[in-house]
Amino acid sequence: MAGERQAASGPRAKVKIVIDGRSHEFPAGLTILEACQRVGIKVPFFCWHPGLSAPAVCRQCLVEIKGFPKPIPSCYTPVADKMEVITNSPKVLEVRRQMLEFTLLNHPIDCPICDKAGECLLQKHYFDWDARLARNDGSKVRKAKVVDLGRYIVLDQERCILCTRCIRVCNEVARRPDLVIAFRADRQLLTT
Repeated sequence: MAGERQAASGPRAKVKIVIDGRSHEFPAGLTILEACQRVGIKVPFFCWHPGLSAPAVCRQCLVEIKGFPKPIPSCYTPVADKMEVITNSPKVLEVRRQMLEFTLLNHPIDCPICDKAGECLLQKHYFDWDARLARNDGSKVRKAKVVDLGRYIVLDQERCILCTRCIRVCNEVARRPDLVIAFRADRQLLTT
């Protein structure tokens, strides 16, 4: 169907952008994150998925754009002609590190027994480019470890990083808005 729409409207316009000092050409409408992936530049993310909308909640994919006052989420921002993107400036790396520290603030340190051990993006990002000791004194907000969400799903609210992917799958794919984020700040949790 997408191919039919594209054929009817003609080929998509191309835009020229510079990523980390190298010039590239991409179809208009592509996000900066997708453009980076196409040329092999690794930009970290948690909440983005190619089949879902991009809420830009995790702030791991922040990049710098020349002329913009602060880093912006690459998963949400479309490429534009003559855009200059910097994915690895000290400013961007520090903001990403701070956001990762914030995500880890109340995350349990139970990697050896976690079912995602070895496949965890949170762990991978930490070891790839942060690996600093946390400034947390060790006290964490405790949440429910075993939440029954139905016949097939048991949720550990402490391990959930609130990326909202599951909520978007319910809303956009299944068309059943069964999951929500409740409360605010460090008391936020995924629930029905």
